[in-house]
Amino acid sequence: MGLLILAVIGMLLFVSLLGSYTAVLNAFQIEFSLLIFDHGYTQLEVPPLGIVRAQTHFSPLMLRARLINVDLARLRLLLEKVEDQAYLDSLRAMTRGAINIFLLRLLFLAFLGGAAGPLIFGERNRKKILLAGLIGMIMLGSLLALSYATFEPMAFMNPEFEGILKAAPWIFGLLEESLLRVRSLGEQLELIAANMSVLFEQIEQLEPLGTVEGELKVAHVSDLHNNPAGMDFLGQVVDTFAVDLVIDTGDITDFGTDIEAGLASPLEHFGIPYVFVPGNHDSPNVISRLQEIDNVIVLEEEQVEVLGLRIAGIADPSAKDMGMVVAADAVLNEYAARLHRVIDEAERLPHVVAVHHPRIAENFLSRVQVVLTGHTHQFSIKERGEAVMINAGTTGASGIRGLQVREETPYSLVLLHFGRQTDGELYLRAADAIRVYKFGSGFSLERLIFGIAGDETEEIQE
Repeated sequence: MGLLILAVIGMLLFVSLLGSYTAVLNAFQIEFSLLIFDHGYTQLEVPPLGIVRAQTHFSPLMLRARLINVDLARLRLLLEKVEDQAYLDSLRAMTRGAINIFLLRLLFLAFLGGAAGPLIFGERNRKKILLAGLIGMIMLGSLLALSYATFEPMAFMNPEFEGILKAAPWIFGLLEESLLRVRSLGEQLELIAANMSVLFEQIEQLEPLGTVEGELKVAHVSDLHNNPAGMDFLGQVVDTFAVDLVIDTGDITDFGTDIEAGLASPLEHFGIPYVFVPGNHDSPNVISRLQEIDNVIVLEEEQVEVLGLRIAGIADPSAKDMGMVVAADAVLNEYAARLHRVIDEAERLPHVVAVHHPRIAENFLSRVQVVLTGHTHQFSIKERGEAVMINAGTTGASGIRGLQVREETPYSLVLLHFGRQTDGELYLRAADAIRVYKFGSGFSLERLIFGIAGDETEEIQE
C-alpha cells in the first residue's frame, strides 16, 4: 500500500510540474498542459482576451491549451490555402501528431514520477521502483483513456468564459444577427443614401451649383478592408446618386489573400467603371483577381482615360508582394518620381492623380488639379493654389481595426462633381464628403465648392 501511495504522489508531482509541452502548429505556438483532480474541463486560453472552457469529459483531468504566439506571415499563408484540402489534411495530421507527443510525454513523466516517489523515500529495490513507475503510468493512462472515451466536443456549444471573452456570447449573437440580417443592413444604408440625396436636392434648390450638361460624378473611396457593409454602402451611394465612375485608392483587403480578393466580387454588379490603385494591404493575388472583373481598371503604373477623365496612378510599393509594411520615405519618393515620368510620357496632363499613400500624393499638388489618396483612415481636404488633395478616409470604417479604437470610425467616401469648360475639359466643381456612423445610426454631409472656370461664371449665375 505504501508503494502505491508513493507512486501516485510522485506521478502527480511530475505531471503537474513538468507536464507542459509547447508545439508550433502552423501559424500558432500553443502550450499544452494537464491539471489533475479537476472537473473534466477542456480549457482554451487566449491571452490577453481571456479563457473559454467546457465540461467535455468525466475524468478528473483538465486539458489546457494556451495560445502563446501567432506568426502573421504563416497566418496569411494559412488563409490563402484554407480551401486546399491536402494542406488542411496535413495541418490536421500535424495537430494530431503534437497531441500524441504531448500524451506520450505525460505517460513517460508519469512513469518517472511513479518511480521517483519510493526512490526519494529511500527505496532501492529495482523491481519495486519499476513497479512503482508502472503504477504511475497505468494510473495516468487510465484517466487519459477515460477522458478520451467520454470526450464530447459538442460541450463547447455551451461554454464558460473568463476575462474579455465574457462578452463572447453577445459578440457571437451579434455576428449571427448580422449574418442573418444582411438585407436589413442594406435597407438601412439605402435609406440613409436616399435621405442624403433628398437633402442635397434641397440644398441645390437654395443655392444651386448650376448643373452643367455632361457633368461627371465620381465616387472616391479608399480602405474598404474587407468590410462587406462598406461595400454595400458604396453600392447604395452608386445607385442613389447615379455615380458614373468609382476611383478606389487602395487597401480593399487586409492580408491580400485570394479569399479576401473574392470579397470584391460585388464590384462587377455596379455596372460602371471602377478604377483601383493597390494599397499596402493589397497584393499581386488581389491585383490579379480584380483584373479578371470586366469593369475594373487596375492602375499599377500608368495613365488612363475613362469617360473623358484622365487618371494617373501607381500602386503602393508594398503591393508587389504579400508584405504590408509601409515603405520607407525614400521608396515612396522614388515611386512619386516614377509616376512623374508616366505623366511626362503621356500626351496630356491627367485631371486626377490617384495614389494610396499621402506622401506620394503631395508630390503632385503643384502639377495636377485633383490628387486622391487614402491610407490614414482620416478624411481630409488640402488645397494649394488651384490644386486640391482629398483623402476619402475609410469606406470600410477601418475594417476590423475599427473595433480596436476608442473613438468610432465612420464609413466615409467623397463624391466628386466634375464640370466641363467651353473647350470640353473637365474640372472639379464640388466635393461632397459623406460619413455614416455605425453606433449613432446617423450621417454627416459636407459640401465644398471649388473655383469655377472664368468663362462659365456668368452662365452659372444665370
